[in-house]
Amino acid sequence: MLIFGEKCPYCSKFRSPFDIIRRTGYTICFDCEQRHNEAVNLLTTRKFQGECSECGKTPEQLGSNGVMCVHFENGFYKAMCKPCDAIYVTKRRDLYAGTEFARQIGL
Repeated sequence: MLIFGEKCPYCSKFRSPFDIIRRTGYTICFDCEQRHNEAVNLLTTRKFQGECSECGKTPEQLGSNGVMCVHFENGFYKAMCKPCDAIYVTKRRDLYAGTEFARQIGL
C-alpha cells in the first residue's frame, strides 16, 4: 500500500494532497486556513467560534474563563487558549525578543 501526503508548512502535519490549498505565494492545509479565518473572525467580532490552534479546545470546553490570544505568524493568524499561549510565547522567543511585550512578561 502506498500513501501520499504533503507536509503543511504551518502545522507541519502530513495531509492528503486534496487537503492542501495552493495559492499564489503560499501553500497551506485546509485546517490551518480554517483556523486562520476563525482567528480573523475573533479579531473583527470579538466572538470566537473555532478551537485553539494548539490543543483543539473549543470555547465551551474552556468555560467562562476561556481567554483566547491571537498571534500573527508567517502571514497567518493563530488563536489559542491562555495555557497554550504561555507555552507558545516561550517557544517563539525569536518572534518576541526585544519587544515591549517580551520585556513585560520577563521573556
